[in-house]
Amino acid sequence: MSELQSNGECTVTVRKDGADKHYPLRKGFSFQALAARQSTALEFNCRAADCGVCIVKVRAGKEQLSPPKANEQDFLTAMHADPDERLACQCRVYGAVTVEIEF
Repeated sequence: MSELQSNGECTVTVRKDGADKHYPLRKGFSFQALAARQSTALEFNCRAADCGVCIVKVRAGKEQLSPPKANEQDFLTAMHADPDERLACQCRVYGAVTVEIEF
């Protein structure tokens, strides 16, 4: 699958327990939109950047995600998150990205 398909979709790779699954997602949509359309391992609870259920490690394509807003950054800072960790509920995807779910 190419990074950006002709119809404006990009590829999201979700890695869990060493297995990769690839999903198409329209550029600019969120991980939540992906989970609403596809059966993924991504979980969402609060959707407000205050529970951490959807924390992922960005393994590739960090620059293809929207920058963290204040509420996400505050949560990540409070949790002493690694620099490659993001809250999937807060991210919009603009190109090919690989995220890993560790929990």
